[in-house]
Amino acid sequence: MDKKFHHLARGIFIKDGKILVARAIGHRNTFLPGGHIEFGESAKDALIREIHEELGISCTVNKFLGLVEHKWMNKGVLNCEVNQVFEVHSEDLHTDINPTSREPHIEFFWVNAMDLKEWNLQPHPLQIEIKSYMYGTQETWWASSLHEEIDEFNINK
Repeated sequence: MDKKFHHLARGIFIKDGKILVARAIGHRNTFLPGGHIEFGESAKDALIREIHEELGISCTVNKFLGLVEHKWMNKGVLNCEVNQVFEVHSEDLHTDINPTSREPHIEFFWVNAMDLKEWNLQPHPLQIEIKSYMYGTQETWWASSLHEEIDEFNINK
């Protein structure tokens, strides 16, 4: 079986009880802004770079929130990833307007933090961890879906 590994930096923009999420055009899953960490690059530097590439804005990477391990299938290939998640801030973002993506295959929009499950935020452990963080738990977290079965939401055809 073919396998792929991804090391990612993800950012949580929190404003007015909303979270900024992204979605690949034509897909059901959403994900947090950010992306791949290049060899020799720090997670914070990767996140700043990815946010600029995706949204054309500058941001401040604040607190490290936690780490999520995740897996999914894409065209018969097992993919595993490690997501380092940070709280980020930018004065360039406002919840009254969805930011415009600089990448034509991705769209961005604000969602209520309580509705992350309905928006199928992936990796799915983030749905619980983000709500816990916003409503009281300030401890660094670790979550994993590696021992779970892959369902229809974790298969890209």
